[in-house]
Amino acid sequence: MLLRATLCCAALLLVPACAPRTGLEPAASASTLAPTAADAEYTRFAREYLDWYYAAHPVRSTSLGLHAYDTRLPDLSAEAHQRKGKALHGWLARLERLDRSGLTGYAVFDVRILENAIRADLLELEEVRDWQRNPMLYNSTIANGLSSLSQREFAPVDERMRSLMARMEGIASVVAAAKANLRDVPKPWAEQALRDTRGTVGFLRSDLPKALEAQGLGKVDAALRQDFSAALARATAEVDGFAQWQEKQLLPKANGDFRLGRALFERKLALEEHVALTAEQLRDINERAIREYHAWVAAEAARVDATKTPEAVMAALAHDHPSAEELIPTARKQLEACQRFVLEKGLLTLPSERLPTVRETPPYARMGFASMDTPGPFETRATEAFYNITNVEPGWTEEQKAQHLTYFNQAGLLGVTVHEAMPGHFVQLLYEAQVPTEVRKVFTPASLVEGWAHYVEQMMVDEGFGGGDPAVRLGQLRRALQRHARWHAGLSMHAFGESVEGAARRYAEIAYFEAFPALREVQRGTFNPTYLYYALGRMQILKLREDYERYLEAHGRTFSLRDFHDRFLRLGLPVSLARQALMPGDTSPSVE
Repeated sequence: MLLRATLCCAALLLVPACAPRTGLEPAASASTLAPTAADAEYTRFAREYLDWYYAAHPVRSTSLGLHAYDTRLPDLSAEAHQRKGKALHGWLARLERLDRSGLTGYAVFDVRILENAIRADLLELEEVRDWQRNPMLYNSTIANGLSSLSQREFAPVDERMRSLMARMEGIASVVAAAKANLRDVPKPWAEQALRDTRGTVGFLRSDLPKALEAQGLGKVDAALRQDFSAALARATAEVDGFAQWQEKQLLPKANGDFRLGRALFERKLALEEHVALTAEQLRDINERAIREYHAWVAAEAARVDATKTPEAVMAALAHDHPSAEELIPTARKQLEACQRFVLEKGLLTLPSERLPTVRETPPYARMGFASMDTPGPFETRATEAFYNITNVEPGWTEEQKAQHLTYFNQAGLLGVTVHEAMPGHFVQLLYEAQVPTEVRKVFTPASLVEGWAHYVEQMMVDEGFGGGDPAVRLGQLRRALQRHARWHAGLSMHAFGESVEGAARRYAEIAYFEAFPALREVQRGTFNPTYLYYALGRMQILKLREDYERYLEAHGRTFSLRDFHDRFLRLGLPVSLARQALMPGDTSPSVE
């Protein structure tokens, strides 16, 4: 999972539609030397829309590495959402008037990315309506608004303290908006929001002051330190009060239905991931993949111990894991081994040989098992990246701790490290400086980000990582089945009316999971309905690679895995559009 907080591109100007040809776009799109009238109109539109977008999303702007709005939190009132909806309809109407037949260069694809992004925002605002139903939205606004200013030293500590104080003053408005807006909240969302908000209280009390102390807080003017301490105390009290309100007022009344329904699910996936398939098609694709991966598991499990069932072999492997104390050091060693393998095999070109910092997941971000917290594409100073691993919680029972650690079994943790860091999310971060346009850097679909990271898990083992050890392959297959179990959970609950309990039982069966972590994964699916994008993206990239190899052979050219990876990462396009960029005239489905 990628947590975007903040790389290396200072310029905010869009790459012109007639940018020099890279060999990654269709020949027809770069056929003119001078921009057309449509290109000029598109460039004006994109510049103006992005400027509006950054102002309307100040916390996201900070995370992208743009710091003009670091003192602001967004207005989340009902009136502000109405104004936003009106503005989005205006932008969409203007975009629809654009003469797309006259577009050339990068704009051919970017206009489609922008349209989908605007329509997805409108769908969220007017039909999904998370702002009325999801309390996590309000806590994440507060937590991300403050953590994005405190965790990276993109400016002197005193400057960021002033920005932090300004945002802290806005917390009361965010909390007031939550209390006024929230209704029909589903119980799983209320429970997760309460956990997250309590985590934010802990962040304010401990992690934020410690971070600033390490960054030179003691050298800051005494008066500013005093003002900041008072502002922090008020902010902590405000968020703590928000948590208490959730516990006493919101949670007892949380009886809303979390399900999107089939039509909304399909439209959300089409707009956000550029994949237009029916729920039935998605179900058939997933069930076929599950059968194929289960057969693969059976074959590999027999290599380990032919006298045991695949379930028994997988269970034994799952219980071979580091202790809680060994978890982070083990991941650090694995990270270095992954990098050596990528370099020795020449699987892709590494723009840099630096590595991310491996650490425990901060308390306010402990929703998943692991994540990569990366700098945004426009950050120029604070370019650190953090590989977060969620260790056990002190309050868990011994059984819950043991079940949680099964996720980080030796082969499983290796796959996590490949996915999050090398050559997964972290390498994708390194390539962001080469992605040609601002639009692609801002509106990157999850199926591209998570799909790439999940694809490389399989690609690395296919290329020999693990030395043919069936345990390593089984770890990769287990993680693949975990993603297909997510696919089943989100789709079955939101499109076909499955219960949380039923989805959790099926999840455990598909992915060889224990009951407790399976339930946690399915609970995520209640508020992240399209988290099938992991497996969907992997399948899209694998199909693109196979089709691209045939395309090159048909044109008398030789396929290279390094070349394919380098080209794909530089594009920064949704896979369905990357197909058209790499294979002009392609009309094949991106997954089937």
